Formats: sequence, structure tokens, C-alpha cells
Amino acid sequence: MTHPWKSTDEKRTIVFSYSPGNNIIQYLTDMRNLINRAIINAYAMAKSNNNELPSPIVLRRSLKNYYDNNIIYAKHHINPACRNAIAILRSYKKNNNGELRVIKAERLAMRIDSELIKIENNKLRITIKPHEYEYIGIVDKNKKFSEYSKYKLSEVLLTDSKVCITFRTGTLNKPVMDDNIIGFDLNFKSVDYTIIKNNEIVKVDSVDTSDIAKTQRDYARKRTKIQKHIKNPAKRDRKLMEAGHRQKNTVMDKLQKLTTEIVNDNSDKTFVFEDLTDIKKKGKKNNNKKYKNNKDSKAINEKSNKNKNHKNKRFRTDINRWPYRLFQKLIDYKSKNRTLYVNPEGTSSECPVCGGKLRHPIWKESKCINCGVTFNRDRLSSLSISVRGLYLCGTPFTVSGSSSWDSMKNNYLYHPDHVVIENSSDCKKYLHSNA
Repeated sequence: MTHPWKSTDEKRTIVFSYSPGNNIIQYLTDMRNLINRAIINAYAMAKSNNNELPSPIVLRRSLKNYYDNNIIYAKHHINPACRNAIAILRSYKKNNNGELRVIKAERLAMRIDSELIKIENNKLRITIKPHEYEYIGIVDKNKKFSEYSKYKLSEVLLTDSKVCITFRTGTLNKPVMDDNIIGFDLNFKSVDYTIIKNNEIVKVDSVDTSDIAKTQRDYARKRTKIQKHIKNPAKRDRKLMEAGHRQKNTVMDKLQKLTTEIVNDNSDKTFVFEDLTDIKKKGKKNNNKKYKNNKDSKAINEKSNKNKNHKNKRFRTDINRWPYRLFQKLIDYKSKNRTLYVNPEGTSSECPVCGGKLRHPIWKESKCINCGVTFNRDRLSSLSISVRGLYLCGTPFTVSGSSSWDSMKNNYLYHPDHVVIENSSDCKKYLHSNA
């Protein structure tokens, strides 16, 4: 069951600046104090429960008597205050290897739920106290405001200088094209995809993303030079910040253009991606379940560390730099159809043709121990993702039983003449030929 505080809708936000009155400032100050008290309560509850943070609902129960007897604002304001407190502690715990401490909220900022906000005559009405409202004029210069304002309000983020109004535009209202699927396998230097339409494989291709990879590498080298040659700490920090902003803007610009082109060329399709949420955590948990005693676990860790040292450092760094999730979000935002996310487990190890186990003699090669056929790893993964997307739509697709497989099979095969070794110290680079 989906938690009532968790929205499954897609959201769009507009932001504008404003000058708050005394009542707004006082409200934000009191809410900051409430969040700090909630943080103390949540920390105490976590320490008594093996460092496990309570849910916002449990935290709200612990604060209810205090809020009812000491807070003059509408009772519903306690909900976002509890969520903010848990979010702050959860973020600190994640970034500090599971450790916890009391964090003090310093910014004047408060999220306000949809029950307490309303738009009237181009003004935002906020219920601060029961039957007492504060009005903020909406700056509707945002070209999307007239479109988003047709939808329901989700929440408002109110600070001492800005207003962020979020609308639920309704992902669930987007249609699913179950007869026209395009599945993507995201890699560092290419984006491989397979299109299945009307139960037939109609296209398999690759999109070159090496320019994004080059941008990431260039700025990494630039930051290294800055750290090495600039001795003045203030100047070094300023130059690093400037380089970081330029890198972010450059990569975003390239991704915006790439995703816009992909969506425009495939506007009638449902996009399917791998769900990579918490993929590293899941991998660690699975590894811990495999081995029953510390001796086995230690031996495996030593072996994995040994293998890891033999892998090319540049290759591992490149993989971690590529903005996979940002690419998915931009596609999801721009597509008029709903985007699907499938389980990534086995897309590179299970043959979609016969279900056999895939072996990988080298990175780009997948050899099925059942079929005996050698495939291009990335393109075959995109086929697996497309097939899983069709299963989610309720229209199972059997690759080997499709008449299109014979005509498209060559596009999935591995071609060793595409392998290029740049130098002896570098990892192998593979060039994808377009189908």
C-alpha cells in the first residue's frame, strides 16, 4: 500500500522571489524551532532503537501534546515539520556512514501541504492559523505557470526570500503505449536501444555519448591542475567552484539537446529504463547473504579487492561520472507517455532469446552457454529491457518465437573488428556501429 504522504504523481514547480511580511517571518522562525525540537525527539528515538530513525507518523505522535499546548498555528503544520526533521537526519546519516547526531536547522524554510494552500485571484493563500490567512502575490512570468496552474496543488516551499509552488501534473494520467516500446541500456560512451512495435523488433541502434564523457574527463583534469598548482586556499576554492559550475552547465546542455532529439524522434513510444535506485546498497546486501561466516566473507573481499585493483582506474571513474539518473529524468519529463522502470537484475547475464546464462570474456562481449552465440552486450541488454517493459504492460514478448528475430539478429551480434586498443595502459574502447 502506498503511504498517504507519498505522492505517485509527477510534479512541476515554479519559483519566484518575494518580500515577506512580519507575520511570515515569525511563522518561519517558529516552524524552524519546531523542526529543531522534532530533530531532538527523532534522535532520541533512534538512539533507543538501534540507530533506526522513526517514521514521520511516529515522530508526529511524540510531538502532538507539545504542539497542541504550545503552538498557535494550524494543526496540520506539524506534518511537514516532522517530515523535514526526518529528512535532515536521514541525509546526515547517509553521508556519515550511518552515524547520527543532533543537527540544527538554521535556514528559514518550511514546506506547506496542499490542505493549507490555495490560489485565489493570482495570489497564494496560506492558512497560517485557523481561519487566518496570509496572501502572497504570484509572479506569473514563468511561461509554464498557466499550464501547471490547471493541475492540483501539491505543496509550497516557503523561505524568507523565495516561493516554490509545486503542482501535481499526474504521471498516472500519461498513457502507456503497450504496442510500441523502446528500451534503453545506458552506458558511458553510448546509449543503446531496441524498439519493439506490434510484437516485432523493428530497430536496434546506438547513440554516441562520447562527447559527454570527454567533457567529464576534461573538467576532472582541470580540477586536478587547480588543486595542484594554486596554493592560495581562497583562490583555489573559487576556481574549483567555477569549474564545477561550468562542468554542470555544459553536461546539462548536452543532455538537454540529446534527450530532446530522442523524445522528438520517438514521441509515440513508451520509454523503458532500468530501475537503478539503491543499486549499490542492494549489491552489498546480496553479497552479505551469500556467505555464512566471516572467513568466507573475508576471502571473497580480498579476492574482489585484488580484481578491482587490476581494473583500469579511468574506466571505473568514467562509469561513476556518467549522469544516468539525470538522463532518465529528462526523458521522463519530456515524454508525453509514461516512462517504465524495470528490474535491472539479469539484463546482462540472462539471454533474452533462450533464457540461458551469459558469459562475458571481455566487457562488450556476451556469449550464451546455451545458444553458443556471441552477442554485443549493450545491445542485447537493451533487448532484455524492452522485453521486460512489455511484460509490465501485460503483453509478453518471446524473442525466439518472433519472426522479426531472424531479420534483426545480425544487429545484436558481437563484431571483434570494432575493438580498438588506444594504448597499453588504457582500458579497451569499443566503437559501436549503427545498425
